Amino acid sequence: MRINLQNHEGNDEDIPLSPLIDAVFLLLIFFLVATMMKKVNRDIDIELPESVSAERLAPTDENRVIGIDADGLVYYEGEPASIQSLHIRIRDLGISDPDMQIRLDVDRETPTHRVIEVLDLCRFNHLGNVGIRTYDEFYNR
Repeated sequence: MRINLQNHEGNDEDIPLSPLIDAVFLLLIFFLVATMMKKVNRDIDIELPESVSAERLAPTDENRVIGIDADGLVYYEGEPASIQSLHIRIRDLGISDPDMQIRLDVDRETPTHRVIEVLDLCRFNHLGNVGIRTYDEFYNR
């Protein structure tokens, strides 16, 4: 590389911006992908019951989701589960973290005895922070 030592009056050197722009775009893509992978879909395809007196709470990922569809099938964190496997998971959760919030997603056509069975299972295992999710226009768009 040849340097001209005689012409130092004007610094007309250009800084290449294309590598910097490429690096910024790669970081942007990395952070977008990383934040999208954090959220796990724990919802099941159900029609939520409506309530006019429900307390509005901000959605959080710090809870456990138990879902029951219209046929009475039970789901834990979005995955199908039997009552026996749900009992084991709830028992372990009641031992390790009795203050854990449980969100119960129930279809409006779910048999009442199945909802009571899951609520009794939570209460039996000392989990008292249980809420039933209802339809809300703001959150369920």
